[in-house]
Amino acid sequence: MKLKKLAALMLTGAVAFTSASAMAKTYKLATNVPADGPPGRLLQEFSQRVAEDTDGRVKIKIFANGTLGGQAQYLQQVQSGVVHMGLINSAMMENVQPEFGVLNLPYVFRSNEEFQSVMASDLINEELFQTTQDKGFEVVGFLDSGSRSIYSTKPVNSIDDLKGLKLRVMSSPTYIEMLKLMGTAPTPLDFSEIYSALQQGMIDGAEGGLAGLYELKFGQYAQYAIKSEQTRLVDLIIMNNKALAKMKPEDIATMNDIMLDLSEKSYQVVADNESSALEKAQAELGVKVIEIDKAPLVASMAPIYERTMQDPVKGPMLKKVFDLQGREY
Repeated sequence: MKLKKLAALMLTGAVAFTSASAMAKTYKLATNVPADGPPGRLLQEFSQRVAEDTDGRVKIKIFANGTLGGQAQYLQQVQSGVVHMGLINSAMMENVQPEFGVLNLPYVFRSNEEFQSVMASDLINEELFQTTQDKGFEVVGFLDSGSRSIYSTKPVNSIDDLKGLKLRVMSSPTYIEMLKLMGTAPTPLDFSEIYSALQQGMIDGAEGGLAGLYELKFGQYAQYAIKSEQTRLVDLIIMNNKALAKMKPEDIATMNDIMLDLSEKSYQVVADNESSALEKAQAELGVKVIEIDKAPLVASMAPIYERTMQDPVKGPMLKKVFDLQGREY
């Protein structure tokens, strides 16, 4: 009798285990960032915590370093459902949903506090993030990627020193115009070409995160880190609509809570990483950090804002961001 009871209990346990396993789902998350960088580490923590807090019902497998292609490629795969989730920066998102372009405007955020306050608002999380639903995906959260500045092979102490410098820029109309308004000669290049272009003297510097001066050794040639802090891309975590709809409501809530916590955590992680990288760049590569007067740079962006305010899609969103900040420009 005892053996029969034991067998029955084992069978019941096996059925329960099989049912739980059948309910478990593994979601593929594509990203082009390195697994060991700040965003990569945060995504790993996201995956681990979601699996733990949903008792294994939701598992997220991360494909880092562009394993599934570049952002444009896996964005389409997320839309079609071939890939469930992806990390897309706000510059790429602007091509799909123009309202996101407001986040990319130069000096739309003039301080970390201003950026964090806006990103925590309902305007971003309840309004802007919901605008992609008809594109086949939803934004389920974001990670800060820090401010972008200028690094150069020549000293830059004022806006006048920028004139004529050939600076690498992303192939973005907004970014190209931004550098033109600063007086530079913007040079669109793939990110992978920056080091060799600096080495060969094809460019005088670039616009981007200053941590790369040490982490990617750009500081071997670009000896000046100019803290212009003109923009900050936001890394957005997106998920296919149909995949999201199949998740249990409580699992969606768990995932959202974890993502919110990591969004807030990313501010300090990114800031600490840049600070550490700059210290090493100065100590080991001889890089010099320059605190530039940003007021003339901000003023030079007026044409971009005048045009954006007239845009029927971006204008209303920019006005709402300004209202949150208590400013006009």
